[in-house]
Parts: sequence; C-alpha cells; structure tokens
Amino acid sequence: MCKGFRSVDVLVGFVTSVAIVVALLPVEWQHILVYQRDNFRWYQLVTSNLVHENISHLLLNVIGLVLIGLVARRLMSSVDFGLILVAGFFGAVLAEHVFGQPPYMSIIVAETCGLSGALHGLFAGSMMYLAAAGDRLGSIVLCGLVAKVSVEVFQGETLVSTGTVELVAIMGHFGGTVSGLAAALIRSQTTGSN
Repeated sequence: MCKGFRSVDVLVGFVTSVAIVVALLPVEWQHILVYQRDNFRWYQLVTSNLVHENISHLLLNVIGLVLIGLVARRLMSSVDFGLILVAGFFGAVLAEHVFGQPPYMSIIVAETCGLSGALHGLFAGSMMYLAAAGDRLGSIVLCGLVAKVSVEVFQGETLVSTGTVELVAIMGHFGGTVSGLAAALIRSQTTGSN
C-alpha cells in the first residue's frame, strides 16, 4: 500500500464533511456557491463541486468519492489524490462554462453543481496509475471511461442517468476526465523523474 494511505482517507473525509455542511446551509446561501453562467465568480470553480441538488445526489457523489478513494489510496499519494481532485474541480466547471452551450450543446447550461466531474477525473487518474503499474484492467477501464465520456459529448446527453439531478453535466464529466488525466500524467512524470 501507498504511504499516503491514511492521508487519502482524511482527504475523502474532509471533502465529504464539507459537502455535508454545505448541504445544511440555507438554500439561498447554497445558490451563490453553484456555478452560474450569468453570474460566474472564480470561487464557483471549487464551491460548485460541493453543492448538490438533493440528498440523493449528495449520497451518490459521496459513495463514488469513497469508492474511488479506496482504490486511489493503494495507487497514489495524498498529494497526487488532492491535486487530481482539485484539477477535476476546476476542469469540470471550466468545461461547463466553455462548452455547456451551443454549438457544443443543444441547450445552454445555466447552472451546475456536484462532484461528478471531479469524480470522473479521480477515477480516470486512478485507472491511469493502475495501468502504469502494469494492470491491464486499469487500461481497459480507462479506455471504457474515455469512450463513455466521448460518446456523451458527441450525442449531447448522458448514457447512464441515476435520476438524482435534472440535468447531467456532460461537459463537466468531460472536463473532469481530461483535467484529471492531465494532472495524473503530470504528477506521474514529475514524481517518476525524482
């Protein structure tokens, strides 16, 4: 196991705790934290990831974070995990901001929230680390994830929906995946050369 084993668990616990605290805030306070195309603020690059549409959305994202954390703690340090997560935060919201409108989407995405874009990035980064360690399953799963996100981008709708949110952030999933992979690649190259 990686020496960052306990630190990754602490990061997962911290993000989960913050998301739960945000869910307890009054709706008016949550609304200013959500990514809003017409009222975009820099802090929404992070805060939008921590706000959820409802309890089901929050629980689904927290379960995803915990499961990815269980895999990631065996593959990467807490620094790698944290950097990939933050890259996923930024990449998901920026991709929604840039691509969540025509001609890329048939509708204009006015607001988005939740961890799913960052989770796509963490999962992609984890699978890249697994593939780099020589595990063929990591390569197969990573290719499947990239194919899923690509198909969703080209068709403009999600392949799988849990029904917990009104509008799935397809471009957020794309941005989170790309930025998570990029961060994982950069981290693996910089730590591998030391």
